[in-house]
Amino acid sequence: MSQTVTTPGTMPDTETIRENNEAVDRLVDGFESRVDRFLRRHRGKLHLLAFLLAVAWATPNLVAILLGLPLVIVGLGLRTWASGYLAKNTSLCTAGPYAFCRHPMYLANLIILAGVLVAGNNVYMTGTGVVLAIAVYAFAIRREEALLDYLFGEDYARYRRGTSCLLPWFTSAHPLNAEEHFSWALAWYNGIGEQTGGVMLLILLFAVKTVLLAHFGINYAATYGLWLPPLG
Repeated sequence: MSQTVTTPGTMPDTETIRENNEAVDRLVDGFESRVDRFLRRHRGKLHLLAFLLAVAWATPNLVAILLGLPLVIVGLGLRTWASGYLAKNTSLCTAGPYAFCRHPMYLANLIILAGVLVAGNNVYMTGTGVVLAIAVYAFAIRREEALLDYLFGEDYARYRRGTSCLLPWFTSAHPLNAEEHFSWALAWYNGIGEQTGGVMLLILLFAVKTVLLAHFGINYAATYGLWLPPLG
């Protein structure tokens, strides 16, 4: 198995990143299981399914949304910060939030998920979300670290020794690369616009559902397992 990924010394352009991502996809096809390959190739559809299930399952109210929204905003802010540094599969990122933990994108996703689950205000939805998050991210981190170790070898091993996995260290033993810098173009390429729009649309739909449930006077507390009671 030969490595086909280039690692330029300066911030690569999006075409280089795209080509490297395609090369890595071909690389991992050879040793992924069928389940791994299915999840990777259909993650967009799975995200859409999760979005629709969240809208259908949620039993929100105003208090729950106001409690969840700050977490969503913090998570989106962290994800934006990380997206502006990450040239995936192309160069080893050690700047920005990556100076403090190895997987700030996953940490951001978990914070966003926490905000969504709080806003969704449903015990069953929260329990399912927590179980799936543990299963998915434990697998994703293990898989990604193995891939990064293969792509970047001793550089990644040295970086790994100086940083934590998810919970950030605010002093890092790993030296920062002065050539790494935040790029809005890179953040946009990494999909931060679509991701922010999707999450905020979900919160908006929670708000609409709150109004509709209140307007039609539906008493759903006994059926759907609220952890915050409806107002009034």
